[in-house]
Amino acid sequence: MRTLITVLVLAAAPLAAQTSATIDPGMTREQVIAKLGTPLSTRVKDSHVYLFYKNGCEKKCGMNDLVVLDSGKVVDAVFRAAARKYSGTSSSPHMISEAEARKGSSTGELKTPVSPKKPEAPQ
Repeated sequence: MRTLITVLVLAAAPLAAQTSATIDPGMTREQVIAKLGTPLSTRVKDSHVYLFYKNGCEKKCGMNDLVVLDSGKVVDAVFRAAARKYSGTSSSPHMISEAEARKGSSTGELKTPVSPKKPEAPQ
């Protein structure tokens, strides 16, 4: 019986991660955890707390989902999981498709980096 309960709990964990959730600016850490569950990992730097969540596209997206708190309140979030939304303005640009990434930009044109000007030689 105990094994069955453990299996059911483990099977339900991914469902919690897939549940649709919206994170709002000003939410507390406890409110975020209530909506998204326990983070995969947490980092702290000064007054900032970074909560990382699995999103199922870590290799393709290049990142975990992220919620940033400053002084205990949500100030930013970057989500790649379709079921998660941030009602504020995210610091992250919108994710582009794989085809757009292969082209180099959303317009299909390759962007050439601008070289910094060389300093003039002293006279």
